[in-house]
Amino acid sequence: MADLFTNPADGLLYNNVRATTEKGLDRLEADLSIKRMMLIRAQVGLPEPRQPVEAIIGPAYAIPPIPLRFDEQHLRALHRYLFQDVYPWAGETRQDRAFQGYKPALNVQADLMMTYTNHRRITTDAAAITAQLTAENNLKGLSKAQFVERAAYYLDHLNHVHVFREGNGRTMQFMMMQLGHQAGYRVDFEKVYKDFNLARDTGIVGVSVNTAENRTRLRYLLDAASTELPGAAAKAARHPSQARPLGAATLEVARLEALRELKASSQRVGIRYAQETGAPLNDAGGNTIMSPLLMYVQALVMARPAALTEQATLDELQKPYVVIAASPTAQLSDKAMLLRYSQAVGQAVQVFRPQLTQQPGLPAQQTMPQNEPRGRMPYLIHPLPNNKKPPSRSAEGPN
Repeated sequence: MADLFTNPADGLLYNNVRATTEKGLDRLEADLSIKRMMLIRAQVGLPEPRQPVEAIIGPAYAIPPIPLRFDEQHLRALHRYLFQDVYPWAGETRQDRAFQGYKPALNVQADLMMTYTNHRRITTDAAAITAQLTAENNLKGLSKAQFVERAAYYLDHLNHVHVFREGNGRTMQFMMMQLGHQAGYRVDFEKVYKDFNLARDTGIVGVSVNTAENRTRLRYLLDAASTELPGAAAKAARHPSQARPLGAATLEVARLEALRELKASSQRVGIRYAQETGAPLNDAGGNTIMSPLLMYVQALVMARPAALTEQATLDELQKPYVVIAASPTAQLSDKAMLLRYSQAVGQAVQVFRPQLTQQPGLPAQQTMPQNEPRGRMPYLIHPLPNNKKPPSRSAEGPN
């Protein structure tokens, strides 16, 4: 599929700065967007660390005010403001130009991939996250520790949505500065920016089955970046009476989380399955590529989660489990890896079609049965009845 953000004549992103090389474009993008970031700092009570800030000549999109809802439209406005000098498509999402994108997780583990929300579902997924954040009163009324925990949670989810072709990191920083300000906190990434990419990449890849553990670096980063704002208004914003804690994720966000875990758990399983079947894991140039299993999950299941209610999808997801479990060259990590994957498939199916799975409550530490191989994954009970279509579900809807 063509990348509609990229000029086929020179292979560079369409830009306003007449760049002739990727290195030159990167430098100009950084210089101009950082100047815009410096102008934002005054809005959220931060000093400008670099003096003076040179005047910027270009379109006159103003700094977006702190909103009542941190929704997709606000993220578009933030991106458009930051990158208006560099890109004619500033403020457009990956969904607007049907761009997916993925890359090796070099900051985390080079043989794993960083993939994002399927571009077709950016609006749907961002809306689910926004609705839950709004229900939490945009994190007002929280102690610093509570704010850091929840801010890391939302930064991780929105970073996985990865709304834009380029510039997601700075857009997320801009948003977190505004989110913190209205909640009574100063969030200053200037002193922790060197750790930002590693922290967010770790959350996206999801190496651990413990999602809170995957956000550990983000929590450390936000803890170091966040301090209480002075003044009566900030103190009132932090007052516990403002807090709106949620007992659990909303159904829509729970579904996103289940899909993310399915995709994360399919990484190692996909690699082992490719080893068993001889599928390539590198292109002709030796670059890491997605395994067929990860590609299937990303392109089909993440794009249309209702596919989890269809027997053909369950059959495809079970194939790697059965092949690896029956392998004569079993590896020490196989059981734990297959357990995580099996649980992830079962949970993902459960949130879209509960009657297809076992009842909830199986202990997370349960080990794989000793009489492997199994005919099917232990967390799915039985296939759909033959010749019966599942009922329709009303809920179906790079850096």
